[in-house]
Amino acid sequence: MTSPDIITTFSPAARLMQVFTALEQALNALNSWLTEQATLGQVQARCFALPAVAMGDEHEPVSQIQVSPLLGDEALAAALRSYQQWFIQPNHSAKASFRLPGYLLLPTHLKPQLAQHITQINHLKNQFKAEVQAAGSRDQKFALVHNTLPGLITLQVYRHLVLLPQAAARLGFTWANKQIIQKIDKDALVAQLMAARLLPPPLTDPQTWLQCVDREIYDVKRLPANTELRLRRPVKTHPMVNVRWQEEITPRQQQVKAHLPLLLCQDDPPAITELADYPPAQVRARRAASISDQPLIPRLHIYPYQPKK
Repeated sequence: MTSPDIITTFSPAARLMQVFTALEQALNALNSWLTEQATLGQVQARCFALPAVAMGDEHEPVSQIQVSPLLGDEALAAALRSYQQWFIQPNHSAKASFRLPGYLLLPTHLKPQLAQHITQINHLKNQFKAEVQAAGSRDQKFALVHNTLPGLITLQVYRHLVLLPQAAARLGFTWANKQIIQKIDKDALVAQLMAARLLPPPLTDPQTWLQCVDREIYDVKRLPANTELRLRRPVKTHPMVNVRWQEEITPRQQQVKAHLPLLLCQDDPPAITELADYPPAQVRARRAASISDQPLIPRLHIYPYQPKK
């Protein structure tokens, strides 16, 4: 079922449309196969529907998310729709990506057939992404996608379908709203800023940009010698699933993004911790942060860090 590569003599728009059409056909084949298996009683489904983000609300702080559990035929129908929900929905924000945590469970003997479908689909998703990335600049990529497929949300097309490689003992659905924190080398940061001096962003006055970056370079160089730097970028609240494997392997547990329903093939169903409303009733206490609350370079999310003695 592996798809042929796209003919390179076509125009970029034609190649993109050819890949997209092949991807739609592959998803339709998967959905038909899953529907057939469901009529034979071979599919168990559970999903957790999340409210859509209204247009204009995508940058508002997330304080509450109400989860609507789905079971059986309703969950299966939602899962099949989710695998092809690629376009902007009316009155929904295009900047807040669609998510449907959940899973579809099939018996072990169906895994080879399911794996063929998933391999083909993910291969086509990779081809689609490669065609977009080959278009050139950010503006050229945007023009290619939205002139060819108006209203398409590329991130939702790029997402792979996940077939768990082995049997799971437990699926623990939860919420993640952590920050990305990375150590930043001062010399490497100065080199990055020096390279950026003569590359002003679009619609930015070059002289103003130069003064801004020179100030950032000065601020980094004047830091005390013992001051370290950290990148601390917030991550939007999103669902995750902690997968605990049945077998004694290392690591025994793995965390997976719960953007779309997972696919499992095993005869013994895993224990499930359902996704609850956000915020959870109990929140673990965090250690006091050593990172300053005042950013050194706000646009890059760079903060001073004082190591504990």
